[in-house]
Amino acid sequence: MSFKKPSARPLQHHLSSYFITVSAMRRDGWVVMARCRACHLDAWVCLSTVIRLNGPDVQLFGRTTRCRRYGCQGRMIFMATPPGAQHGQFWPLLRPQEPKDGSTPLS
Repeated sequence: MSFKKPSARPLQHHLSSYFITVSAMRRDGWVVMARCRACHLDAWVCLSTVIRLNGPDVQLFGRTTRCRRYGCQGRMIFMATPPGAQHGQFWPLLRPQEPKDGSTPLS
């Protein structure tokens, strides 16, 4: 079995790897931002700060945080550019939907 650098892997591989930790994201070169669903505020996310505050094993897929804009009650979702993808294009870091037949998403 061969190893592909993170920048050589396809986009679908990155977006389906919802178990990746922030330390692995920082190591591989992900660019992360957060966007408020209510006021559309965009904010850069420093992965080093996330690791320092929450530990290296935290995962951003499927997580939200409160909006940083004063007076906004919205929630921010995390969005990212995987390694090797065009910079400036961000995809939401969402957990995959559970199948209706009861099987696991990885099967």
